[in-house]
Amino acid sequence: MKIRIKVKTSGSALMLTLFILSAVMLIVIGGATTIAAGLRMGTIQAQSTRAYFAAEAGAEKLLYEVRQGGNFTDLSHPGEQNIFGTTTLSIGAGYIVNYDSFPPFVFTSIGHYRGTQRSVELDF
Repeated sequence: MKIRIKVKTSGSALMLTLFILSAVMLIVIGGATTIAAGLRMGTIQAQSTRAYFAAEAGAEKLLYEVRQGGNFTDLSHPGEQNIFGTTTLSIGAGYIVNYDSFPPFVFTSIGHYRGTQRSVELDF
């Protein structure tokens, strides 16, 4: 006597399709997350570059003023903040030049752009 076992396979194609679609969806979401993180990092790098060049602009203005004979207030008190006043550049970035010590003269130019700050230190 032969025994027959009936296997019900209805719905197995649906389950296989769901598993494949879930795997594809996980891969797509992972790729999209990686791309979004790269775009954010690129934006932060662009802001950082603008802040750095604003700090460089402050340093260049300081060097220009020194070469022209110095248009400063009394520098006998280290710790003076913002010796040129508030300066905003045409790109929306700005800089602040601080006087830190005497002698040697140490100035710090801090550039800022959209919440990102970079600084350049000059001593002479």
